[in-house]
Amino acid sequence: MTSSIPLNEQTKIPVLPLTIVVIGAFMAFLDSSIVNVALPHMMSVFGVSSSDMQWILIAYMLTTGIVIPTSAFLCERFGHRRIYISSLLIFTVGSALCGISWSLNIMIAARIIQAIGGGLIIPVSMAIVYSLAPREKMGTAMGIWGLAAIMGPSVGPTLGGYLLDTLSWEWIFFVNLPIGLLAILLCPFYLKETTINKEIKFDLLGTLLIAIACFSLLLALSKGTEWGWKSQSIISLLIICLFTLAAFVVWESSISNPLIDIRVFKNKVVISSILSMSLLTMAMLGVIFIVPLYSENLLGYSPLKTGIIMMPMAMVSAFLMPVSGKIYDKYGAFCIGIIGVIIAIITTYNLKNLSLNTSYSNLQIMLVVRSLGFGLALMPISNAAMGAVPKSLASTASAVVNTVRQIASSLGIAIMNYVIMVKQAYHQNILQDLINYDSFPACQMIKQLQSLLISTGIDNTSSKTQALSLINVLITRQGAMDSIIDSMMILVVILIIAMPFVFLLTPKQVKGARLRQQKQIRQ
Repeated sequence: MTSSIPLNEQTKIPVLPLTIVVIGAFMAFLDSSIVNVALPHMMSVFGVSSSDMQWILIAYMLTTGIVIPTSAFLCERFGHRRIYISSLLIFTVGSALCGISWSLNIMIAARIIQAIGGGLIIPVSMAIVYSLAPREKMGTAMGIWGLAAIMGPSVGPTLGGYLLDTLSWEWIFFVNLPIGLLAILLCPFYLKETTINKEIKFDLLGTLLIAIACFSLLLALSKGTEWGWKSQSIISLLIICLFTLAAFVVWESSISNPLIDIRVFKNKVVISSILSMSLLTMAMLGVIFIVPLYSENLLGYSPLKTGIIMMPMAMVSAFLMPVSGKIYDKYGAFCIGIIGVIIAIITTYNLKNLSLNTSYSNLQIMLVVRSLGFGLALMPISNAAMGAVPKSLASTASAVVNTVRQIASSLGIAIMNYVIMVKQAYHQNILQDLINYDSFPACQMIKQLQSLLISTGIDNTSSKTQALSLINVLITRQGAMDSIIDSMMILVVILIIAMPFVFLLTPKQVKGARLRQQKQIRQ
């Protein structure tokens, strides 16, 4: 089972090999969110602050951002199957080490090991799907792979909350062990190796440059709100990212065996696909970031209940992934993509109707309806990038798509975090200025609150102070609510910006871009 074979020989999608690949991708996507719900509990276990605990998430994110760009070289040099099995093994070992960690430093080191495997699993599995399925069924195959991309991050908080409530925090990591081991055992029997190029040389300088660029950018995005976007540290990180990225492009253009073949960036369909996919990813994950803040901090729901609210949204998007893939196979990315984006715009705009009194069921329904747009649009749009390149650039396109997706995810969350922080302070100041505490309505409300507090046994003097404190709490909550509405409107603008790029993803343009790039490679 180790002999090399040409890509895309099959006339049908091989179900079991595809399932093995999707399982691995699901585990990697799952671990991007499942840990979040356990952080407060792990804080008490390790005896560290909330700021220190964030490095468990940041270490994973930074490491995946660094290793993803190397996936194209590794697959070409050692073969897709070998790298996929290795990444599964590293991820599984890392998960075991996370589960037995006894201190924060050990946990961070284990998360880095886990992220090396997880960061490779995603682009390598995507490239394997491209090699498994014939081009005329690529949309369906990628739609099935998209189940993992959608379900993993969405199921994470719910599954994590359940494991934390019923077992212990260690099982958030141990749950990966049987799945990972099963996938590792099945791979040699059901996945065939791809062509190996032993002559290709490792681009050490290019790897260092792109690693520094990704590390600097992702760290700046994750710490911008905490350190301050105008702070010397953040500005320095962004400058380092800019210069190393420019140096990377110059270097890659000058060598014969680049880490990332930058010819993919000369393909306007690839660029349009990546830009529109990035904007959609930002908008999708922006709401996934905002909803827990809204439901837990303002509506008072538990993390588990919040996860249950978001579960139907994830299930609808996941169900639509294979459906949109089949539509892509027949009609291309443009029609289904533009319909999905329009639905996403309308339904995201509808979230401006959220309030402090929104019911559990209404919130769930609004999120489910919104997920229709992303379920229809995301996979066809991202698959257009893969369809617009020849087979020889498939691994490179996969590495680029997944690197940009990682950056877009961090950027979307950073923007939402910043908007909420700034707008909450703005709205609170506005509300404070609008209230005249000497007015008749304000005096009546204070008296009513005082009477309520006095009935609980509080003396008259203290009751007035506490009444004013309660009013400040109401102002804070309303300011937070208004800031969330503002952030939703920012997401609407992001989705509107994505629309023009989708118009460049018609079947004719995708096929034409692929044929032109094939011709350039032969020359």
